[in-house]
Amino acid sequence: MALRDNARPEATSTAPHGRAVRVVAITALILTLAAAAGIVWLIKASATPQTGAVTAPEAYPPAEPSEVLAAADADAAVPDLDELLPDLLSDSRFDGELSAIFADAASGEVLYERDARTPLTPASSMKLVTAVAAYLNLGPELRIPTTVVDGPDEDTVVLVAGGDVTLTVDGEGYYGTGGSLTDLAEQVLESRDGEAPTRVLLDTSIFGDSELAEGVDGDDLPYTARTAPIMVDGGRIDNTQKYHSFYDDPAQAALEEFASLVGASQTGSGTAEEGAADLGTVYSQPVAGLVDSFVLSSDNGLSDAMALYTAYAVTGEMTWDAIDTVHRDMLADFGADTDGLAFEDGSGLSEDDRMTAEAFSALLLGAADSSASSVFESLPVAGYSGTLDERFRDTDDGDGVVRAKTGTLNGVSSLTGSLTTDDGRLLVFSIISNGHSNGWLVENAMDEVTAGVSRCGC
Repeated sequence: MALRDNARPEATSTAPHGRAVRVVAITALILTLAAAAGIVWLIKASATPQTGAVTAPEAYPPAEPSEVLAAADADAAVPDLDELLPDLLSDSRFDGELSAIFADAASGEVLYERDARTPLTPASSMKLVTAVAAYLNLGPELRIPTTVVDGPDEDTVVLVAGGDVTLTVDGEGYYGTGGSLTDLAEQVLESRDGEAPTRVLLDTSIFGDSELAEGVDGDDLPYTARTAPIMVDGGRIDNTQKYHSFYDDPAQAALEEFASLVGASQTGSGTAEEGAADLGTVYSQPVAGLVDSFVLSSDNGLSDAMALYTAYAVTGEMTWDAIDTVHRDMLADFGADTDGLAFEDGSGLSEDDRMTAEAFSALLLGAADSSASSVFESLPVAGYSGTLDERFRDTDDGDGVVRAKTGTLNGVSSLTGSLTTDDGRLLVFSIISNGHSNGWLVENAMDEVTAGVSRCGC
């Protein structure tokens, strides 16, 4: 059985932008990340494990909040990594195929690379591709609708799936706040003058593909629900559990929950008639909140749903192939070499996905120059939040200065994100390992590599 993030016991291309534009964009990014330093203590002190949502502590504000995120300086010296990294990356724990790249965020200059154009399985680092594509194509404020319309007869209504897998029963659920089926049922009853329908049909025609992506099989189901364009709490039976608690048919479970709330005794499948009158609509959290959630906690189902919705918005098709089209085109626009890349899903759960360290570098550099720069704020912080909360235990130097998306499958480990050197220079990086013998040791080695670069004054 494959391991997933947080499932344990428990010559290069740059983005197609001018240097002056990049410096301005990176300076703005540096200011944004530095401003977060005074509030990031909230992540550690009061984040709910499953959502990343924050609540005010008992004493607010703290007298002198400790700095978590290292401040970056756009004028800091650019490090020379040619002597440091060959030694760090020759660690015997890296006993599989290894690909790595480190680049200066301000100029895009590649400071060091090793087999950076070799396509490898990236695991959950793939979620960064999904996140950036969502920001660029949907925008941070878009909310995904779920609608009910009149059915073919007066006793029937149709629940139209819109792609939202974060629906709640009553407004609060696994992902924090979300579209409420209770609210939706009340809207329907009000529209029908208080008369409950006898039957509710579910329209899932927006989704036109298999419930599992290529490279994802039954062994992976403890780590995600079967794909559907409508779910409550990401298809979880127990919304306090991240894994191992999914309905076999999450869309049917959502339908039955709604039918009960609206007072209907029968359910079925169907397609909404064109022009049918709307009876009610609820909306997901904004894209920014959804991206923050799946990047921070490495949520497979939510990231796949977001990739599918983005593909639908761009191509008109909610399919796995459409994801490949959108992600490949975006990376090409950023200047990445897309030969050998494969995007079977949006989560990185598929073992058939392929990315390169070079493409990840182009992605991050391109995101920093675009409307997707907020993705850097969602990255887990070493030693403090998300999937890096329990990492960097053997090297405190990385705490608060490395921000990265993790990736873990059997024989696959990756770490992709940004770091700040002791001199204050902001770098982006990606390290991918495939075929190693011990994932725990490789992760520790990756932590030590990025921590070593962060304390480099070279």
